[in-house]
Amino acid sequence: MRVSREQATINRELVLHHAVDMFKRLGVDGVSIADVMKCAELTHGGFYKQFASKEALTREACAKGLQSSVDVLDKAAAGTDSQSLARVLSSYLSTAHRDRAGSDCALASLAVDAGRGPVALQEVFAQGIIGMAGALDRIAARDSSLSQDHRERPDFSLLSSLVGAIILSRAVAAAEPALADHILADTLKHLITQPTDAHRSTLPPEL
Repeated sequence: MRVSREQATINRELVLHHAVDMFKRLGVDGVSIADVMKCAELTHGGFYKQFASKEALTREACAKGLQSSVDVLDKAAAGTDSQSLARVLSSYLSTAHRDRAGSDCALASLAVDAGRGPVALQEVFAQGIIGMAGALDRIAARDSSLSQDHRERPDFSLLSSLVGAIILSRAVAAAEPALADHILADTLKHLITQPTDAHRSTLPPEL
């Protein structure tokens, strides 16, 4: 039975939603087209009516996930809270974010996949990285809690510190939980002078 254009659009968004969540949990290579379509409760044959290939799906799903993080940071950047960056950093460098597989930051979960991926996928990540770093820059420009070192050169160093800390912490979380927690706490301590309780953050989980 032929679906309407409206339903086709809904189905496409559903596939993208499940794809980015599964990619973040299992990695791009760990997820097949059949896995995504089953999770979306759609037929496998319907995939090729929406996407030319798994590579095309991967690019769009990753772009969607990265844009979600950019949007969260842009919203924080548009606010007036002088401590907003401290809240963002505390939320990002929390154990809750580290352990939230599937609904966490696409950059921290999928950067390694992008590094192994085709140029077209890396271009998607380049735009996401620029967007996230730019938003952090705008927040840092007015935040009084950021350490002096990063107030002078926030650019990509701040984003790199956040993403790197999450990746390292996850790498040892099961084997050495105390070390994993220390990596996050130590990074946060070096970034801000007045750490903010992550539980007070109002940032949505998709950051």
